[in-house]
Amino acid sequence: MATPAPQGAPKLALIWAMADNGVIGAAGGLPWRLPQDLRFFMMTTSRKAVIMGRKTFESMKAPLPRRRNIVVTRDAGYDRAGIDVAASFEGAVDIATRYSAEQRLDEIAVAGGSEIYRLALPQADRLYVTRIHAEIDGDTMFPAVPWDAFERCWHRRYDDLPAHDHSFTIEMWERPTPGVS
Repeated sequence: MATPAPQGAPKLALIWAMADNGVIGAAGGLPWRLPQDLRFFMMTTSRKAVIMGRKTFESMKAPLPRRRNIVVTRDAGYDRAGIDVAASFEGAVDIATRYSAEQRLDEIAVAGGSEIYRLALPQADRLYVTRIHAEIDGDTMFPAVPWDAFERCWHRRYDDLPAHDHSFTIEMWERPTPGVS
C-alpha cells in the first residue's frame, strides 16, 4: 500500500542493528543472525529509496529488491545493475528525494555503513535501531548518537527466539518538530 503523499520533503530515516558495545559489523558482514530483525528491515524499507555506501552494497548478494538502491561512492566509474550511483551523500539524498516525490513516499532509508550514518545523523528525522543485548566482537562501530535530540516513539523486545543468536529490542525514535507539541 502506498504511503500518503508527503507534505514537504520526505523524512530521512536511519535503520541499523547494533550490539550493546556499538558494533554494527565485522569483516564486511553482520556478526549475528537475527531473522526477525531482517524481516523488520525488509518491511520498513520496502518500496523506498535506500541510501548506502559502496562497501555496504558490496556486502550484499544483489541490490535490495523492490527498493531504489542508491550507492554512495567516490569511484566515478562505479556501475552495477539495479543501482543509482551518487558521488556524495547529498547527491544520494537528491536522487532519493526526487524518487520519493515521484512515488508519493514520505520516507528515505539510510542503511549504512558507518561513514554514511555519520553523514546522515545531523539530518535524520527518524531512527530505527535494533539494540542487540550482547557485547559482540566487530570492526565497524555506529557513530555517537545524540539521543537527547530524539524521542523514543515505540519499542518491542524479543527474547529467546528460535534461530536468533541474541535477544534484542527494536526501537523507533523521532526528532521532535520545532514548534509542534
